[in-house]
Formats: sequence, structure tokens, C-alpha cells
Amino acid sequence: MQNNHLTYHLNGKKYNPETIVQLCQQKLRVSTAAEWEKHIYEFILNWFNDEDHILVKTSGSTGKPKTIALKKSQMAYSARQTCDFFQLTHKSTGLLCLPAAYIAGKMMIVRALVCGFNLVTTEPSGDPFANLNEKIDFAAITPFQLFQSLETLKKGSPVKTLIVGGGEINPEMEKDVQDIPVKIFATYGMTETSSHIALRQVNGYERSYEFQVIGHTKIKTDNRNCLVLENPHLFDGSLYTNDIVKVISENRFRWLGRFDNIINSGGIKIIPEEIEKTIVHLQPYAMVVSSVPDKKLGEAVVLAVETNNLTEETQGYLLRQIKTQVQPYAIPRKIFCIPEFPRTDNGKINRKALKEFLRNTRENNF
Repeated sequence: MQNNHLTYHLNGKKYNPETIVQLCQQKLRVSTAAEWEKHIYEFILNWFNDEDHILVKTSGSTGKPKTIALKKSQMAYSARQTCDFFQLTHKSTGLLCLPAAYIAGKMMIVRALVCGFNLVTTEPSGDPFANLNEKIDFAAITPFQLFQSLETLKKGSPVKTLIVGGGEINPEMEKDVQDIPVKIFATYGMTETSSHIALRQVNGYERSYEFQVIGHTKIKTDNRNCLVLENPHLFDGSLYTNDIVKVISENRFRWLGRFDNIINSGGIKIIPEEIEKTIVHLQPYAMVVSSVPDKKLGEAVVLAVETNNLTEETQGYLLRQIKTQVQPYAIPRKIFCIPEFPRTDNGKINRKALKEFLRNTRENNF
């Protein structure tokens, strides 16, 4: 897919469609090129080939990872909506610090190609800003990268705007970023929508707990209170999600949790994510509310903590704290200490695998 009217900027150098293709072909012939670099050059070549689509992998956070075909026109539309929202132009500079093997990294490249801004590439790392020597207008990172970059960003931000995707920004992290001199946005989207369709600023004067839809996407809910999306520029028909939301207006909604994570305990439906937001400040370790089979209730609420360091006394104290924070039906019946949670390829906690592990462990007998 070519945009012949554009001059492309990669790492401060200018290219036209022919020369950027030549650059990528040349770089891929160099055996010393790192794997993360090869993914960038391979994607750019795929973008400029004669196919009308790009094959991408879904994350696997809610099911088996699969490969889907996204139309280049859809990806370009998504890129333009983001560039328009953040007022990114050919005078802007973006940072690619995510793997180009996944949709988030690919879309940073597409935004640069479609909107013409300079794209600076760096090896993906926990703190991509630590050794950055130039000002960046826009970058996309994961919650883990945000956490790892907090100290660097607090010292003096080299970046103007950050979007954070691939997982939730938990309440404790939101508190930590309030004094950072950079606008930080949580994103809502999925591979099927070619990146985000909505944004939520998490710090500063315009901080909000509601997502604002960008572009022409229409939103509504189904009979499960799950979000339904419509946008002919991004996908055909209606896209039914498993995200439980509260629609505030035609272009704003609040995300509550995942339908497939709901725990049915004695007929009461419990959204784990809501409990996790309430108790996240009680421990420094990652915590996931899950369930195990129970003869009376069907499912019993339990808490998994990513550590092998909690004594019985500490666990008892944690449970007493939780009892003061949540409704009686949502109090975990047991705490499971697990050294390392199962995760998907892009780092999201695999709740389904974790639940299966808890189900099979002998400790879940009450």
C-alpha cells in the first residue's frame, strides 16, 4: 500500500516509497540485524506490497491466539484517527519501543507511514526512555513499561504524550503518574479493530474514568451489558465484545470487566476486575480474583497472589483488610500464593489458565 504524496521519516532520515523499500531489503540482507529490527523491516515491506491486507496475531488473552487478516485501508483509517486526535503531523516525532511482531508495534509504524511523522526505533525494553536523547511527541507502551519507566519520567519527561495498551493501568499506578509531566492515556481496542477505538486520560486536569470514542465508531450494549461496536471503516457488521461496560453517552463509556471472567457464586454474579480495583492497594504483588468449584455455591471466590512470600499471618491480615473493602459475597474464601502467573505471549495474565491451575490444585478443598 503506497502513499506516494508522502515523504517518510525513519530515524531522522527521509525516504520516498522506493527508497524505504530498498532500505528494508538491504537491512534484511544483513545477518547482524537484530530480530526486533527485522520485524520492523519485514512489516514495512509487507505494507508496500500488492496485497490489500496484513496478517496479524491476536493476543490470546481471552482464548486461543489466532491469525486474522486486517485490510490495510482499515489500519490506515485507524492510524489517521489517532494522528488527528493527538494532532500528529509531519513535524512530529514518534517512538517505536514495542515489538513490531504484534499489532501495537505495527500500528505505530502505520501511523508514521500514513501521517508522515518521524519514527524513531529502539529495542523494546522495560524502560525505553532511560537513554533517550531526543524529544518525543508520541509513543505507545505497555503497563509494564510504564511501571518500569516511572522514575525516568518523573525526572523530566522526554515524551509529550503516551498511550498505554495491552492491559489495564491499575489504580495504584494511576496514583503514581499524577505528577508526571506527560499526558498519559489508557486505550481500549483489540486486534480486530486495528488498535484502539477509545481513549481515557489517566492523569492531569483532564483525567477521566470514562473512555472517549475516537473516529466514527458507534457504541451500544447487548443483553449481557457487553459493548457492541459498529464502524464500516474498521470492520464489517457489528463487533460483539465480551467487555462489560456502562454507556454514558453516544461516545463515552466506562469499562467494568470481562464477561468471560464473571464468577457465579450462589447465583450472584461477581466481576473480578471490580474487586481487584478495590483491593489493589493492599499488597505490592499482582493479585487476581478467581474461583474454584464449590458444591453449595457452584463457584467460590478465591484470591491468587503472585508471590511465594506470604506467611499465614500475612494472609490472614490481608483477608481481614479485604473484608472491610468489599461486599460479603465477594470476600475470597482462600488465598493462593503462586510464584509466577501464567501469561500470554504479550505479557497479559492468562486468567483462564490460572483458573484451571487453581481448579486442579489439591488446596482448593474447603
